[in-house]
Amino acid sequence: MSLQSIQEGSSPLTRSERLSLAGVLLATLLTFASTFTFGWVYDDPPQIPHNPNLQWSRLGYFFTHHLWASEFGPQGRFYRPLLMLWFVVNKTLFGLNPHWFHVTTVLAHVTATALAFFVARKLLEDTEAAFFAAAIFGLHPLQVESASWVSSVNDSLAAGLCFASFLIYRRARVEQPSPGRWWALSGIVFLLALLTKEVSVVLPGIILIDLASDFDREPRAGRSSRPFVAAISTYSFAGVLWLTLRYWVLGNAASTATLVPWSANLSSAPKILLFDLYRVIVPLGLSPHYDLRLIESPSSTEFLLTSLILIVLVSLAVIAGRRNPRLWVAFAWLMLPLVPTLNLRWMNEDDFVHDRYLYMSMLGAALLAGFGYAWLRKKWPDLKLIRPLAVVILVILAFASAIQSQYWANDIVLFSRAVNRAPQNEWAQLNYGAALSTRGKYADAAPHFVRSYELKPGWRAASFAGFAYQQSGDLAQAERWFRTALQQDPTLATAWFGLAQTRLAQHRPEEAISYLQKAVELQPNADGYHNALGSALEQVSRRSDAIEEYKTELRLHPYQEGARKALERLQAVGPADR
Repeated sequence: MSLQSIQEGSSPLTRSERLSLAGVLLATLLTFASTFTFGWVYDDPPQIPHNPNLQWSRLGYFFTHHLWASEFGPQGRFYRPLLMLWFVVNKTLFGLNPHWFHVTTVLAHVTATALAFFVARKLLEDTEAAFFAAAIFGLHPLQVESASWVSSVNDSLAAGLCFASFLIYRRARVEQPSPGRWWALSGIVFLLALLTKEVSVVLPGIILIDLASDFDREPRAGRSSRPFVAAISTYSFAGVLWLTLRYWVLGNAASTATLVPWSANLSSAPKILLFDLYRVIVPLGLSPHYDLRLIESPSSTEFLLTSLILIVLVSLAVIAGRRNPRLWVAFAWLMLPLVPTLNLRWMNEDDFVHDRYLYMSMLGAALLAGFGYAWLRKKWPDLKLIRPLAVVILVILAFASAIQSQYWANDIVLFSRAVNRAPQNEWAQLNYGAALSTRGKYADAAPHFVRSYELKPGWRAASFAGFAYQQSGDLAQAERWFRTALQQDPTLATAWFGLAQTRLAQHRPEEAISYLQKAVELQPNADGYHNALGSALEQVSRRSDAIEEYKTELRLHPYQEGARKALERLQAVGPADR
């Protein structure tokens, strides 16, 4: 078979092949169908139902602000305007019904699985092996997080766009006499992927490896550097455009999230990669958080051991790649999407491993499985056990995914799982406490916030502990933890506000006023702050000052009925004191 015929792609699918593809996609859909009844979890509430910017009139806002711009506090590290656009489209079609959001999230995963099949068909040059690879991609339990969690739909969307861009690039390579439009279209789709999730930036590297792989298979006389020039110019233009737009919106805010020492960052990379590969092979005991501690020094035994194991695996991959150059593309799809996740300075501290980070990498794992399937069929063509064995593997994967997706039903179940699997992870404890607080179980939540603080002292856990103790009636502990939070961050308005609330509960409004004034100074537009200050001022008979605070609250937040009723009551009494 000539390289030209390979690059032009396989013949159209036969009727039986179309039915087989439909079967793979239906199996993927049914595996995650139970998630259709799930509600909002994790980051969903602030990103979707509580996000005031999810409306068409704010379309320009998505492209000029970072992902968390509607929330006070989170750093602007993520520029994903197309994710917000996706949410707006869903909200327009279905309102704020989480069940329909889950339906479209699963459909996005099914679409990415379909595109994964066509990529696999191009690379494996074996349609039956491509079906197996697509099923691995769609049914693997590592896809549970992205298929079951609405806010992680950007993984499926970005991967699908990258797969589409890759397929269009393949068309551009063989289109004659004017392939420019296909190169341009591939670049545009790549740009859309970048605007959906940052990991898409690795796609040009995968394409260059694909080009190099086929370059080695071409006869020397027929080799041409034009595809390399076209690829580099196309994706460089799209990448520079994205980086420019991203820097214009985020500035230097995206440069770092935590100050993990570079020595620990580099020393931990082999360990993280091995843990990722382990979960690909043994996808059991998955969790939204993991107990995975950094390796602090390259001189440690753990670093030397993990590095040695990684070197052995890389050596085996090099040997396999030399025997079959097409494997290099599978290795590229597997490893390159993991490279951005190794810069821990972009991550929340001790929160640098998630299953969703492997979503696009699963295409590489699926391609390797497809190559293995094709090799077995070629080596033992009369062996009848290959297909049944493949079916058994897929059924096991589907069953494991269906079971583990149930942990995403709600926050209590999800973070109870996290605490069970990763009890020494401060984020697991913090998020479980937050889930309990959301359901009014403040007394149960407080110890988890305290435990989170013990694992990693920080203002967030201390402030949440103070709020939980306050709501459960333990004002002494509430004050202790609010003050602890302020020791961590004296500019934390919520902690000053919390201290004020404890004073109001103790009927000491004079002290509450000074705390509330500090909170308002730090966060003048916060919901409820001026209302609380007005109430405290009213209790000490400063009616005119209280009226001004109520008016300010209503100007900022017209829906505040408490402030409105208080203002009407004071104005009905007569002229305020001067």
